[in-house]
Amino acid sequence: MAYRTVTAYKMALLAGAVLGGTLSLLYTPRPGAENRERFRSMTARVQQARRHPVREAAPVDYDYGRARKLDALHIRSVKEDQMHNRLVTMGFVTGAIIGAAVGLLYAPKAGKETRDYLKSTAAHTKEEAYVLAEHAKQVAIEKARQAKAAAEAAAAAAARKASEEVQS
Repeated sequence: MAYRTVTAYKMALLAGAVLGGTLSLLYTPRPGAENRERFRSMTARVQQARRHPVREAAPVDYDYGRARKLDALHIRSVKEDQMHNRLVTMGFVTGAIIGAAVGLLYAPKAGKETRDYLKSTAAHTKEEAYVLAEHAKQVAIEKARQAKAAAEAAAAAAARKASEEVQS
């Protein structure tokens, strides 16, 4: 597998994980502790039914240096481009599934509570921004009045000085 393809797969996996995790945090029906406990009980039932331990997948070893060299020398065909696109799509979907699972298992609150919290925080922030904008507007108006008064005073002083020079 080409180095660029592996990198694109990883990036799609990450993007999918972020999206899936975010959506699951917003729409989980229960807090993560409840989801984890439910998952543990379901896993225990499945393992009892199977009566043998879960097999672990063998680690995959990629030779990135060799892949980079071959990628630099290789011209990609249409079929390779299609395979690249499929891998990127698979990476995104896999990441979304993983992110959703992690979000469901570690959500601090139920999704409705999280959405309500975000709405109230956004409303509060909007109100604070409005108050801050009004304050900034009042400060700007006051500074403009001060600048106008200073300009008028400077103009009056310049006019007095000019009239004194004319009289002298």
